[in-house]
Amino acid sequence: MVRERTPFLGRDEQWARLNSTVHASDGAGALLVVRGPNGSGKSALLDVAARNWIRDDVRVLSVSAAVPAPRMFDALLETVRGRVDDHHDPELLETVAAAARLRPPRTDIGDFTPLPLVHELTRALTRLTRGKRTVLVIEDVDHGDRESAFALSALAQGFRATGGVVLATLRSSSRGSHEQLVDLADAVLDLPPLSDEDVAALLTRWTGGQAAVDPSTIEALRTTLGPLFGNPATMRSVVRALRREDRLTVIDEHLCLRSPREPIALPEDHELLRLVHECGPEGGRIAWSVAVLGELDVNDLPMLAEVADVELHACGRLLDRLVRDEVLHEDHGRLRLQVPALGTALGREGTRSWRAVHGALVRHMLDRRERGGVVDHSALAHHLVEAGPDFGGEHALEILLHEANSTVETDPEGAAERYRAAVHRMRASDSRLPGSLEAMTRLQLSRGHFRELADDLGTVLPALLEALHHEGDSTKTGPYGHDDELLLTELAVCWFLVQLHEGHTVGIHDSTRLFDLVSTRDGSSEQMRGLFSALFRGRVREAVSTLDTLVETFPAERETARPVIAFEEVVLLLQALEGEHEQFLRALWRWQRRHPSGREAPDIERLRDAGSMLDHATALELILGHRNGGGRRGSAHAYQRVLRAYHAGEWDEALSVARSLEADRSHPRGSLALHLTRVMAAEICAARGHFRRAENWLARVPRRFACGHLLAWVHCGLRHRRGHTAEAVAEGWREYLHHRDRGSTAGLERLLERLIDYSVRLGDQEGAERLLEQLEAFETRARTASAREAALLARGMVEADPAPLREGIESAKRRGDNHRVARGCAAMGRLLDEPRSWLHEGYDLVKQFGSSYGRGVFSELMRSRGIALTRSRGPREPLSNTENRIIELVSDGYTNRQIAVAVQASEKTVESHLTKLFTRTGCRSRVELATARLEGRLMPA
Repeated sequence: MVRERTPFLGRDEQWARLNSTVHASDGAGALLVVRGPNGSGKSALLDVAARNWIRDDVRVLSVSAAVPAPRMFDALLETVRGRVDDHHDPELLETVAAAARLRPPRTDIGDFTPLPLVHELTRALTRLTRGKRTVLVIEDVDHGDRESAFALSALAQGFRATGGVVLATLRSSSRGSHEQLVDLADAVLDLPPLSDEDVAALLTRWTGGQAAVDPSTIEALRTTLGPLFGNPATMRSVVRALRREDRLTVIDEHLCLRSPREPIALPEDHELLRLVHECGPEGGRIAWSVAVLGELDVNDLPMLAEVADVELHACGRLLDRLVRDEVLHEDHGRLRLQVPALGTALGREGTRSWRAVHGALVRHMLDRRERGGVVDHSALAHHLVEAGPDFGGEHALEILLHEANSTVETDPEGAAERYRAAVHRMRASDSRLPGSLEAMTRLQLSRGHFRELADDLGTVLPALLEALHHEGDSTKTGPYGHDDELLLTELAVCWFLVQLHEGHTVGIHDSTRLFDLVSTRDGSSEQMRGLFSALFRGRVREAVSTLDTLVETFPAERETARPVIAFEEVVLLLQALEGEHEQFLRALWRWQRRHPSGREAPDIERLRDAGSMLDHATALELILGHRNGGGRRGSAHAYQRVLRAYHAGEWDEALSVARSLEADRSHPRGSLALHLTRVMAAEICAARGHFRRAENWLARVPRRFACGHLLAWVHCGLRHRRGHTAEAVAEGWREYLHHRDRGSTAGLERLLERLIDYSVRLGDQEGAERLLEQLEAFETRARTASAREAALLARGMVEADPAPLREGIESAKRRGDNHRVARGCAAMGRLLDEPRSWLHEGYDLVKQFGSSYGRGVFSELMRSRGIALTRSRGPREPLSNTENRIIELVSDGYTNRQIAVAVQASEKTVESHLTKLFTRTGCRSRVELATARLEGRLMPA
């Protein structure tokens, strides 16, 4: 009978090396050094290994060099003494007695010399090893003093010579007298950081094993822990801290990080924090200053000493110590904190704010400037930005504006930050404020930083309102001229747009107050209030009709410069979102007429397609001419990413983005983009056959949802996939009629396309034709690429005509809508006499989606048409008996741990088998592997 073994996770390779050393058949001794940084799992590995060896009748003795001599050798002697009764060996008894006599009295250990005692201990261990495999574990050999290190080396050599196995552990970076032991070793076994897969498995285990780990959680930990990512002890302590802070939550059966953009801190008892604290308050201020500044040149030591408020000589000494202890990393004269989570932990201790560090640096640089010294004004501007509006006064404002104006073309990112800092320093009556606001807004729009811009305008414009209210009168706008009045109108429009983009509702009142003060005709504010209200609630068609009465309210564009964002762009955006095609073309013509600069018009097809799914982010990018999409965030951009991943078939990515958005507490919970993201996540889960997960996503969407067609599209697909196709069609038709003349048209063509597909499958020709008539009427009005494709595919299904089906599929391929391509392939597979290529293409697509349900649909279609399932190219090796057994247990719903017990292997070995099986079979999940087995697509042993 095979003995049950304690499983390993993440150290299979190292365990195999240790085990082969211990069970070497020739009986020769061995000395193996296990090396790794603190927390890498050296002790855990040897503890579990020892338990397994004891089950295999191997004797394991251990000693810790962290215990000072002579207690360390006393502990080993007591362990040996405990074995005397098992051997009945007079010589063993004699050597133990001799060793006991060499033990120093407890009252006199100052002159203890360990070598005589080690000699007798070696003789005793020699007797123990006869007839039974024995392992001596010496932990932390780098913790002892010089004399103890030499004695342990002698002990290890003597024990190895008698056939025993010595396993010694030490830190990777340690230096000292123990290096003699390393030089004597037969081999050195380094413990690398754990792989991503092992980290995910450990996270699942540490959090109760109830959910898989979302990739974004892994990435957040990797970013914040730096070189400590994959260090088991650090990972476990950080996970415990995150659980205490309620930062870990299960969303869509995946472990996610709440507020993922909020930094993660090392726990208070972590070794790196201890090393900083051992340097005293001055060391803490130095480490924190480097953390805040990000990177520092070693030649800037005097500046660091001043900023950290540490005497220069002490600063250099402490800096050397922090580098030696690997708290700081030095590379070609540049210093930085290795682990960002350490900086977060230092910041939480609250000894000094990050603004105070930058403020101290600002004072240092300004003082140098006043004394005639050379100062990097770009760096000074950066620190002024970070220090906040309380530092520098009017002189700082001039520096910020000068640096911003001079770097608009060369460094738009830095210029935007400097304009922001300047705007927040200005009084509302400052005549420079409108121009600075304009420049800041234009740069923020080009970067796509809508959330940040919404916050900035929400801070500055209300203060501006108060200035206008107190200083203006019924005919003037106080300190501002006519051009500034127009600019403020544009800023009010921009403020509305970015609030719409980010799902903010709190600024509606202030936005309309601003229109009251700067509009050129009375009475527009009430209409604007109605427009804002309709848009924030998703009633886009109502907003479009309201907009028609407002177009002439606002002044024409300025002749001298392009506005920040013209009202015509709002008109174009809304017409792109919901307007009929002719209305959209009129809005586009008006927009082009108001832009004499000659900028190319946006891609009409892409703009209309973005509008058809209320993708505000893409629509605004196309209208405003954005080209750089890096670093953008917010619910609208998350929805944009989900849509793109959905169409491309990258469904794992789409779900991960949706979960991250759901876990991010900073987003408005009533955001339209958030609800739209939930709808798309539900559709993906339903298409994969994960019905319960789809229902959980849908439960988060309010019943009174403006985009009712999209919601009905998902609900109907879920009903059909559960086997209730007739009910799906009936419910979908009712929902279509309910939402046809209200709310939003987003998703309307997708709902009708789906209902037509289901009606054809049910043989309801009359119902399918009625639905097709509705779809084609909508396509005539909207004339979007998505509606055209839906109409082509639907006509092909209803009329059993492959020509429109083929045209619709080709159009969907050009646009990258792979899910619609797969639906078209399925329709062609049912219709054509020779459907092989279409069914194979569709099968490959749903396989890419990770949809076991979709693969089942195509497999059934191929079987019914007498077509062989697709096979991977090239010869494949047959599955082993173990692999077949694992697949059987997976199909029966066994967990990895249960499988490990059943096949008498470690859990990690089972995980390794599954990873290889996924690669060989093309499956992406356990469900797909089980499906492939049921479909007979796996080669037997």
